[in-house]
This record gives sequence, structure tokens and C-alpha cells, in this order.
Amino acid sequence: MEDRDVQVYKDELLRKIDEFGHQIIEGTSDPDHFLTIFEIEKLWSELRGDTSILYSDMLADLLAAADESELIRKKKQNSGKKGSF
Repeated sequence: MEDRDVQVYKDELLRKIDEFGHQIIEGTSDPDHFLTIFEIEKLWSELRGDTSILYSDMLADLLAAADESELIRKKKQNSGKKGSF
């Protein structure tokens, strides 16, 4: 995975944070149409869920892109050795 791929996740995280902030600001700017505690909790829950999914996807992509060839080579070298007790 390249830096530009990680940047896609950064951009999406920032977009979600900005959207959340905008919704909170908009929802608390008019006393006659103020967000309820339930609505705030719902927005917060959605942000946490969305960002959690993004972090999970990013980790999966990073691990999928990892070069395991050296690790496999080392494992093969050590698999023939028997431990002494």
C-alpha cells in the first residue's frame, strides 16, 4: 500500500469529521430547532462506526500489501529445526 492510498483514508476521515462538525454546529445554532440529546448521540455513534470501519479497512489493506516473502523464508529455515528440552 502506498502513501497515496493511505491519503485516501485520511481524506475520508477528515471528510467525515468535517461533516459531523457541520451537523453539530448547524444543529445547535438555532434555539428553536436545537438537536436533541438523542440526535447528538446518533450523530456521534454514526461517526464512531464510520471511522471504525475506515480504520479496519485501512488496516486490512496495509496488511494485504505487506511483503511476507522474507518472513516465509525465515519460517522455512526454522521449520526443520527441532527444539531441545
